[in-house]
Amino acid sequence: MKRVLAFSLFFVQLLSAVPLPVKFRGNDHIEESRLYEVMGIPKPLFFEFWKKKPKIDPTKVNALLPAIEEYYKSHGFYHTRASSRIEKNRIIIDIVENVPIRVADVSAVSTLDIEKIIPFHPGDRFDAELFVKSKEKIKRYYRDNHFCNVYLDAKAFVDIEKNEAYIVYDVHPNDPCVFGKITIHTPPTVDERIIRSLLMFRSGEPYSAELIRRSYREIYANEGIERVIIDDTKHQGNEVPVNITVTVYTKPVHFTAGAGYSSDEGINLQMGVKHRNFFGNLKTVGIDTRYSQIKQYVRTTAEMPLAHHNRLGMEAGVKKEIFDGYDEYSILASFNLKHIRHPHYFQEGIIFDRSDTRNSNDPVNFPNGKLTIVSPGLRWEVDRRDSFLDPTQGYRIELEGKGSVKCYVSDATYYKIMGSASYHKSVDWGIVSTRLKLGSIDVMTGRIPPSYRFYAGGMNSNRAYNYRRLGPKNRYGDPIGAYSIAEGTLEFRIPLGDNFRWVLFSDVTFLGQDAFPDFGKSYIAVGPGIRYLTPMGPIALDVGFDVEDFGQFAFHFHIGELF
Repeated sequence: MKRVLAFSLFFVQLLSAVPLPVKFRGNDHIEESRLYEVMGIPKPLFFEFWKKKPKIDPTKVNALLPAIEEYYKSHGFYHTRASSRIEKNRIIIDIVENVPIRVADVSAVSTLDIEKIIPFHPGDRFDAELFVKSKEKIKRYYRDNHFCNVYLDAKAFVDIEKNEAYIVYDVHPNDPCVFGKITIHTPPTVDERIIRSLLMFRSGEPYSAELIRRSYREIYANEGIERVIIDDTKHQGNEVPVNITVTVYTKPVHFTAGAGYSSDEGINLQMGVKHRNFFGNLKTVGIDTRYSQIKQYVRTTAEMPLAHHNRLGMEAGVKKEIFDGYDEYSILASFNLKHIRHPHYFQEGIIFDRSDTRNSNDPVNFPNGKLTIVSPGLRWEVDRRDSFLDPTQGYRIELEGKGSVKCYVSDATYYKIMGSASYHKSVDWGIVSTRLKLGSIDVMTGRIPPSYRFYAGGMNSNRAYNYRRLGPKNRYGDPIGAYSIAEGTLEFRIPLGDNFRWVLFSDVTFLGQDAFPDFGKSYIAVGPGIRYLTPMGPIALDVGFDVEDFGQFAFHFHIGELF
């Protein structure tokens, strides 16, 4: 009998050691994916259908329950209790969250206004992780505003009987700091003066950690740079000496190849080769080619950094682009000079375009033939967004204009101006993002290629329509383009778990056949989208509907937020 009992106990233990799937119940405020991570069993994403459901050894579950309770505690639930049981070949983890700790009062003593940085208000649930992050944000804010030495005494007093938290931030900065001596170490192929010209700060200027971050980006914008270290940690009172070390790639010749897909251009392939330190001082020369279903080109590029935040660039190549109703073949060349005056970017240049319109089915709107257009141009940009691929705060403004005078080197007297502005603001429930785009063309004499017109529709335009399919059409159903455009977009970007985000958007478009849009006729799109957040930017899927005809809709796929 004892042997039978022992065997039965062994058999039960053997069965209980078989890994079983896990199901959480009662986790109203903490996402399931987070709890899986706490237990060390990452859960497959909803589209990873090929992966098996996560399982765990039942004998190890009870040892992991305290980790769940501690995780809840770090997010304000000090009284949470977790237990486990087996039900229908599943491990059920029952969570009783109980009453959370609420913020009763927040006080701050600070030279700078840090109210917008503090993430807590009376009545909010206290979150220890968020409290730690807020301290780092306050220190960073001071470093961005000329204070290199900051003493921050931040405390959170938690009363677990009253379920209340009292938060105090006490900030004591030193006097404002200035940049001290700047020492730069470079390899023999790079002149120290080139790196110095890329810095966003100078000795004696007010200290700012933001200027150091922007200097990193400006130096790394040169493709020959392998690594740069900007050391500003050795403070001397209120003076911050900076030591910079730069290394370049030992093999400067770089080959690239890639493939992608977008709803605008379909499949696209790209290949190129570039020398990233051609004859030293970070000059680059390269050749690349790109193929998509509607665009193909081969081009050569060259770029050279100059002193005082200037950069010289050149580009030449051949291009073919397929439009609805005609094809365009072009020989293109451009020469430009960029000036960087943080946070402003200026560019002046000249563009040579030898355009050949072929295979037209509409000689009135798309006349076949060759045109030569030589266009001087100007561009200005200011970018104060906190991220290029996934902005949550800040704004960006861009203005661009070009034109020509009809003469023996150019077939038209015209101008084309374009402008855009975007703004992003974080709110309690997500991000509000807006964008406005304007454009106008006026042709006084001669003729410009039909591709110079504005074509609306697509993921960067009105999302109720496919790429370049919005607006007036000829008798064959081909869009004829517009000579003026005004477009506005409003987006609400709402978090959905750790790696996903919902988007609700509205796009409005006005087009015109002269220099001013017809604001009496609007095209309005509304729709939802979803984002999967990755290190290279959000992977996005949008579907837009025309508000006047919900049968008119379009899907759009892209990587990175559109603005």
